[in-house]
Amino acid sequence: MTDQNQSASAEHTPTLIVEEVRSAPSLAVPETGRGEIVPSSISPLEEHHADFADFQEEYVRNYISLADTKAAWTFTIASGVLVYLIGTNETKEALLEPVLSWHYASLITSVLLLVVSAFFSFRVVAPRLTSKSGEGIVFFGSVAAKGDAASYVSEVAAYDPAEITEARLKHCFDVSKVCDGKYASLKKAIWFGLAALAVTLVAVL
Repeated sequence: MTDQNQSASAEHTPTLIVEEVRSAPSLAVPETGRGEIVPSSISPLEEHHADFADFQEEYVRNYISLADTKAAWTFTIASGVLVYLIGTNETKEALLEPVLSWHYASLITSVLLLVVSAFFSFRVVAPRLTSKSGEGIVFFGSVAAKGDAASYVSEVAAYDPAEITEARLKHCFDVSKVCDGKYASLKKAIWFGLAALAVTLVAVL
């Protein structure tokens, strides 16, 4: 090879190497300090979230207690009026010897409405809580399902403060669903009870 050819080859060799390096596949590692940050699905829970969990637990507990109290009074009134109504001779005769009339229809309607009101009142206080958020460390059913007290304590000890707050908030959600169901039944109990009282007054007077 002549000196001229060797010189031309030497000039093209670095260029070819650079082109091959540029076209080679790479791992596309981001530069230091410029990597993309992917946000977490759940933001870190801090101390003020634990304070909110305290408030939410007390808030839902008070509303559940209020619903149970109202349901107890509604059940007492409905059952009391029902016992009085069935105990009267007029109602007994109407039930034993039915005669199609406005008075008979009003008595039967009143009895049925009182029964429905008492039923929904009982549904309010009937226990229906289950752990909708899965096995955890807060719901008493999940705690009772543990093997023993030591295993439960060990499981709780493995949680950090943020995880404990998360477990409490999930339980607040479960209890809130129960509270919502209680008030749905309480509304029906009250409205059926009011209708029953109105029909009862019409039938008795």
